[in-house]
Amino acid sequence: MLFLRTSGKKIIDETGKEVRLRGICVGGWMNLENFINGYPGTETSLREQMIRSLGEEKGRKFFDFMLDSFLREEDIAFIRSFGGNCIRVALNYRHFEDDQNPFSYKEKGFERLKKLVSWCEKHEVYVIFDMHAVQGWQNTHWHSDNDGGITLLWQDGCYQKRYLSLLKEIARRFRDYAAVAGYELLNEPSSSCRPGDYPYNMYENFHSDYPRFNDLMKRAAAAVREIDKKHIIFIEGDGYGHNFAGMEPPWDDNLVYSAHDYIVSGFGPGKYPGHFEELHNDRVEASGFWDYEEQIRHIQETEGWKFSEKYQVPLWISEFGSQYCTGDEDNAYRLASMDDQLKAMNELGIHWTPWTYKDCGTMGLVTLKTNSMYMEKIQPVQRMKGLLGAENFTAWRSACPGKQVTAEFTDYIMSILTQAGRYTRETFQKCMNYKLLTGFAAGVLLPEYGAIFQECSLEELKWIMDSFRLENCEVNQPYFEILKKRIMQK
Repeated sequence: MLFLRTSGKKIIDETGKEVRLRGICVGGWMNLENFINGYPGTETSLREQMIRSLGEEKGRKFFDFMLDSFLREEDIAFIRSFGGNCIRVALNYRHFEDDQNPFSYKEKGFERLKKLVSWCEKHEVYVIFDMHAVQGWQNTHWHSDNDGGITLLWQDGCYQKRYLSLLKEIARRFRDYAAVAGYELLNEPSSSCRPGDYPYNMYENFHSDYPRFNDLMKRAAAAVREIDKKHIIFIEGDGYGHNFAGMEPPWDDNLVYSAHDYIVSGFGPGKYPGHFEELHNDRVEASGFWDYEEQIRHIQETEGWKFSEKYQVPLWISEFGSQYCTGDEDNAYRLASMDDQLKAMNELGIHWTPWTYKDCGTMGLVTLKTNSMYMEKIQPVQRMKGLLGAENFTAWRSACPGKQVTAEFTDYIMSILTQAGRYTRETFQKCMNYKLLTGFAAGVLLPEYGAIFQECSLEELKWIMDSFRLENCEVNQPYFEILKKRIMQK
């Protein structure tokens, strides 16, 4: 494989040939996520709970078995089979460094990552390292393995030193691998939510702290460049990949800018093309008609697109996607939305990797079978999560008893506050849902999940985790055909 670099708005290889990065994200492997892997809460709390429930040896083997089955060489070969030429792999710093032993790096994590790079090299698939969960947490949410809901990275020099040092260590180990397309410095940064999600600092009230954001991104890029002069550095916009207006102009000649773009027509329910309303407990937050023309217009109005056009640098939409868990009839509309979204990105010359490759049945290209040993085991906890709304990503547009309770609590609190008029009810409840449902309610489900596996032997645990192997999963065939078609599109 050949090293990649940027040339204006294009990405090219060492011969000058243009390369359009079109592939898929791999979440749920070296950074677990509750809806992907089927557990409640955060990875850190889950790992602690499994040791409490299963004991030290079985508790650790539980995760080794899961990771060993989740992503294998045959998965990379499958991605290549439909034309995918890149993966974006989510990384959690805890695979490489322990909090009790900072600046000392764990060979086991690097060995696992190096094995992935060797598979990618063999099958000619580029890999982008996505720093999804870093020291001190760059955002407040479960996907950065944040079970406290606060962000300390942006204001804590000790966490920043550890983060920058790990970037340098990754660059040192992979600087000579052409199969590595580059390093994405942070996933979904959120520079101004230190205390967590509150109605005064989230959603429409979120305001980027651009001085802090720009300073850390420049130092992170400099840390990589101290070791590695060759690879692309990918920089994601602040505010979960949406805010670019205050970002500094490009200061390096090999930068790609990254944005996220989850849209309402990808989540449903509802016909596509069609009129969609963003509902929150049966109240309309926003509405609009979505079709292909709207997909184009929407992208061209984003700050990421405007930044890319202004500075003539490549734009990569590193996360987006539809959810396929609302029934066969509605899934057809989610697929149609996804097809148009990919077509629009291709027309505009945008690189892309949808979220995510494999999961437990929400939005994966590959999903675990409902009658697999693992899915049958965890069904009681999945049901409880659904009743409580303990996965805010999958519960975004669905009602549940847990959200009805927080709706009443929202009204009660807002009736007492003198400043309640500063906030929308919807934003207030969203923040509360994260604290109470995705946080507390998910946390108290952890012993329920652990108890499911308590009596399993090591051999049984391995059999159960074999449910994650590609050969035991099912492919969303219509989605597969759409990806194949759009990857091959000129």
